[in-house]
Amino acid sequence: MPGRGACYRLRMTVPPANRPHERRPVSPFGLALQQCRRQRRLSQFALALRADTSARHVSFLETGRSRPTLPMVQRLADALDLPPSDRNRLLGSAGFAADRSAEPLDSSALAAVRTVIAHLLRQHEPWPALLLDATYDVLDANDAARRLLSLPPREHTPRANLVALLCGPLAPMIVNHDEVLHETRRRLQRDLDALIAPTPRGAPADATQLRLCELLALVTQQLDVRPMRASSHRADAPVLMTELRTPLGDVRTLSTLVHFGGARDITVDALHVELIYPADDLADARLRALTAAAS
Repeated sequence: MPGRGACYRLRMTVPPANRPHERRPVSPFGLALQQCRRQRRLSQFALALRADTSARHVSFLETGRSRPTLPMVQRLADALDLPPSDRNRLLGSAGFAADRSAEPLDSSALAAVRTVIAHLLRQHEPWPALLLDATYDVLDANDAARRLLSLPPREHTPRANLVALLCGPLAPMIVNHDEVLHETRRRLQRDLDALIAPTPRGAPADATQLRLCELLALVTQQLDVRPMRASSHRADAPVLMTELRTPLGDVRTLSTLVHFGGARDITVDALHVELIYPADDLADARLRALTAAAS
């Protein structure tokens, strides 16, 4: 296992039947296109059908025998259902300008998004809710989350990172800490696997990718320093329950993630709201009592 500062190699499963007939890409765009296609387990023929072109043309684009046009790159990005950041990278690898914005969260353009987020956080009281970005920095949280997880004030800089908190200050209050760390490692690896890297060799890596690698190494290091303890939870449980120590006793929780559907802005696409729910009536009563005591 890699230690701190190391990074897992991105895993991309490629159907063996596709490989013998595909030539190695020779251009940044060809490499990026092939990586996107393979990550989605699409053959050149399947992608061609989606993009209303021929498999021969897809092959020529990947090997550099044909030069991509802007409409064709946009059609391929749509056919691959790329998120805004990957769409911009694919356009950039072909020499075209990005067509997806990355507005700051506090900009006027995202006012409607902020209103929805504020509503989600407020309405989830007395249960905890957190607003996270692509690298699990805590951008906002409701009062229940700040009290339960001892989060710093909103104006605090640098922002708290949920993964770093799980590996540090929050560790003593998580009863099934090993299980939570294993699930966190799986989530980080899935996030890394979903990224593409269409930059030419020697170019700086994507900042999100680098940060996820750092967090993955941090979690792996935490798991390496001690053996996995026996779980107190059923192996066939439908979801992982996080059990938290509180002044009123242990509470079992589960969480859901809320994303913005149809996001066309990079900032919005990277956001997700984690809503934490009580897993049983006792947890519900204790979470409500903790909120009432703090009011």
